[in-house]
Amino acid sequence: MPDITETLQARMEEDPAMRAMLGGALQEILELRKKRDALEEILIILARTELPWDDDGKLNDAFPQFKVRYLNAMHEASQLLGLELRSTITRTEPRT
Repeated sequence: MPDITETLQARMEEDPAMRAMLGGALQEILELRKKRDALEEILIILARTELPWDDDGKLNDAFPQFKVRYLNAMHEASQLLGLELRSTITRTEPRT
């Protein structure tokens, strides 16, 4: 089964009248794939990050590294998800 991007590119060449619309759809798909890959990388980092506390709930020596990795990952994910903008998911206004 051909990839949707290959199909769109082929149709763009076949139908010049639809080139702008298909080009927009192709661009959006490519951008969404980049975001998906970036979010997957963030999730992998979080999944591989050791929790910074022991079984008793006491913080251990890994806490400073955990905090930095977690905050960086959340900031990056927030930007990728566009949380600073009004979202169809959150339906809230951006924080001021």
